[in-house]
Amino acid sequence: MTKTGEGGHYRYFETPPSSDPWVGKVQKWQVRERDHRPQESLADAEAIQAAGPKSGLLRVKMGLWTAKERLSMAKRIASWSQAEARRHYRFDPPTDYASDPWPTTKDLLDQNGDDCDGLDLITYKLMRSFGYPREELFRAIVKRQRDGANHMVTLWFEDAGDPWVVDATGAVTLNVRRFSELEGWIPTKVFNETLQFTPVAIGSDRIARSD
Repeated sequence: MTKTGEGGHYRYFETPPSSDPWVGKVQKWQVRERDHRPQESLADAEAIQAAGPKSGLLRVKMGLWTAKERLSMAKRIASWSQAEARRHYRFDPPTDYASDPWPTTKDLLDQNGDDCDGLDLITYKLMRSFGYPREELFRAIVKRQRDGANHMVTLWFEDAGDPWVVDATGAVTLNVRRFSELEGWIPTKVFNETLQFTPVAIGSDRIARSD
């Protein structure tokens, strides 16, 4: 589509004339839709469980179907990312975690590759591009317990208490699986472009947050 929306036999993005009979009706719908936006969310995992998957509610049906399709897409993204990561892996010389440079998405694309802390952006950005909710999608540092090695993955918090792990390189898991299903790895940092959190084991203090 061109910037003016010209194509085929129509210009689709012209300012409506005052005589257009639909202007008022569209405006009223726009106002109501914006006002209702905080209440428009589909049923999440907790709401689906409370209502029952066979409740017959459209909100629940749409939530179930969306979750199923998002999981399917997450698996496809993980598989594609792992294939590309093998082609675009760039080894970083050993360094301590504080001095290891993390690329931005621009850096990753300009360099045409990186190690795990850059390649994780493949899954993270693709999932954002496919509409996974910003508030459910985070990057995460995970640590291997046997040797303290760090790795970067994307966590999709469809379930706030047990996220899906989407690993761009497959170093932690080749499959998309719940964090509770991983063996020998613990989360040490969860973050996105504006927020960061420090996970703690259940039974300890509350999870710390830094804006």
